[in-house]
Amino acid sequence: MRYFPLLAIAAAVLVPGCAFGPKVLESSHGKYAAAVQRVEEEQLLKNIVRLRYLEAPRHLDVSAIAAQYELAGSAEVRPFYSTEAANGIFRSFTAFLPFAAAGGANRPTISLDPQDDATTIRQFLTPISDDTLVFLVQSGWPVSSVVRIWADRLNGVPNAMPGSGPPRDVPSDVDRFKRIAELLQLAQDREWLEVRAEDRITEVSDLLPNDAVDGMAAAQAAKDKFEFRKKGDGWVLIKRERRLVIEVNSSGQGRPELAELESLLNLKPGQTRYELIVASGVTDPAKNPREPDASFRVTPRSTAQALFFLANGVEVPPKHVSAGLVHWPTDGTDPTIATEGLFRVRSCPGHPWKPPAGAYVAVWYRDHWFYIDDRDQASKATLVLMLQLRRLDFQRQRLSTSPALTLPVGR
Repeated sequence: MRYFPLLAIAAAVLVPGCAFGPKVLESSHGKYAAAVQRVEEEQLLKNIVRLRYLEAPRHLDVSAIAAQYELAGSAEVRPFYSTEAANGIFRSFTAFLPFAAAGGANRPTISLDPQDDATTIRQFLTPISDDTLVFLVQSGWPVSSVVRIWADRLNGVPNAMPGSGPPRDVPSDVDRFKRIAELLQLAQDREWLEVRAEDRITEVSDLLPNDAVDGMAAAQAAKDKFEFRKKGDGWVLIKRERRLVIEVNSSGQGRPELAELESLLNLKPGQTRYELIVASGVTDPAKNPREPDASFRVTPRSTAQALFFLANGVEVPPKHVSAGLVHWPTDGTDPTIATEGLFRVRSCPGHPWKPPAGAYVAVWYRDHWFYIDDRDQASKATLVLMLQLRRLDFQRQRLSTSPALTLPVGR
């Protein structure tokens, strides 16, 4: 009787089982991360394409993945009985037959969270804050990309109007804003301008006697975002306000490029600082002439407006244009000029199972492939920016009360 084959088979089953835990993490963690990233990129790209066709975007986020792995193995020895036994089959056998079995299972549970609650929709339609705009610039993103995507107007100068909403037959003016973005980028690269925050204190009360301010009054003031400050023989109620200002550094003073920027934005020339203000309803100075401004007024966009703007960069198949599936300007202007050098989605016919060669991310829609070329660095960077800002605005601040959809996969 030989036991060596049995021992070899048992080792083959049991040894991999001992290393199954860490090994499966090494082999699956990166694949899950890559799959989630690909799904997010494809979903964002398809929503932009859908907006070009005036169809509502939909978001279904992967909120959790619970992967369960199971490995089972067994080994046994079965006797081989001789058929020539004279005294019965239970009295004689001539060999052992080894038997081994192994099985495994992978049961991931994926939780999908629909982004259709009231809080998410409100954030989707709420303009971005000035703090977030400055944060994006200070975190390394080109100021030209940030203002082209997220600024609807700068001191009234329109950014590809009406490119941040459903298309209309209104002459699009993009050249002035593009030049402003170029000059701002030049000023950022050469450190001619600096954006910084400063605290401004405003007195909102007359001088109060000492006995008028106690702990209860101080607590109520703090609750209303005020505070008391000692002044002379009494107290005054003050309010702290955080303001953003744009300062012209010494290296930028007298530069002809900044003079051109001041002229395009209708700013008071020669100033060394401008207060950065979020303001809406600022009209175009070219159509409504007015005195030069002493402040830099920004009309920001919401996420919905930013996606509508980027949808101008979708290359629409000619047969879809002729069929009236998309709006096309009556003057024949190609809408993709609004996002030129910033974002471009190409299209081509093909087969659903074969994405175009050289595509970084591609989606199948209306019998065509819509994709971002892997060599298009500007479009890829814009896609990354939109994904990151969406996480910042929606995942970290979102309070979702909508039910999550959980799908068990693999069973």
